[in-house]
Amino acid sequence: METRTLQGWQTSISRVISDGDTEDTLIRGHSLNELIGNATFAETMFLLLNGKMPTKKQGVVLDALLVSCIEHGIAPPSLIPRLYASYGTGLQHGIAGGISAFGEKMGALGEKMAKLMIDKLGEAAAQDDETLLTIAQQTVAEIMGSGERVPGFGIPLHSRDPRADRVIEIAKENGVYGTYCRFAGYLSDAITDHRSGRPVPLNIDGVCACIALDLGFNWRTTQMFLLTSRSVSMGAHYLEELSQDTIWRHIPADQIDYSGAVAKNRETNT
Repeated sequence: METRTLQGWQTSISRVISDGDTEDTLIRGHSLNELIGNATFAETMFLLLNGKMPTKKQGVVLDALLVSCIEHGIAPPSLIPRLYASYGTGLQHGIAGGISAFGEKMGALGEKMAKLMIDKLGEAAAQDDETLLTIAQQTVAEIMGSGERVPGFGIPLHSRDPRADRVIEIAKENGVYGTYCRFAGYLSDAITDHRSGRPVPLNIDGVCACIALDLGFNWRTTQMFLLTSRSVSMGAHYLEELSQDTIWRHIPADQIDYSGAVAKNRETNT
């Protein structure tokens, strides 16, 4: 890629048109005026991130993925906006705070799994089942053998993640269950074998990864789907907290165990 100076900007994403005769915005070459009322939000998101319009079936699968990500109780990304609301902080700050909670322990593992699958299978991942199984077994042995966890698997609140199961089902129905989804299934089987038959199911981060790759997205876009959907949930939790008129949410003192040094006598220094 040719290095450019910082004196100009270049984008292939959009262009605003206002020339007297035409008032419009081009998005990847498509008229926004025509997209409005004809394309769904999921289809337009696909266009923005993937550079082309999806097929109807691809749009159905992406829409299902976005819906699956939208809410999961008062988890940290929803808790933080509620705290912000009780402090009188603005809606946008509450949502930004909730989004910032996503990290290595929660919410950002989909991107890590997507990168892992790209590293193991490559961009053009047309592999037969026997090869996928072998690579999955080798991958799990390597990761779990070093004491690490395979990203994209396991969820503390469910024995299986029903959201992931449903999205995979819809992907199969619409012909989007490709190499990466199959590889995720073999990874799950290999993890179960490594744990002597105790299963660790694919979770929402994992399904975001394999669906994103089978839809043709770059692995770096994986987090976009969870962040986009969950921001709506964060807003709902923020607004509900406002309606409950709570003030200064905090941890009560009687729920905090002090583990520091005991108070010293200043006169005797004992």
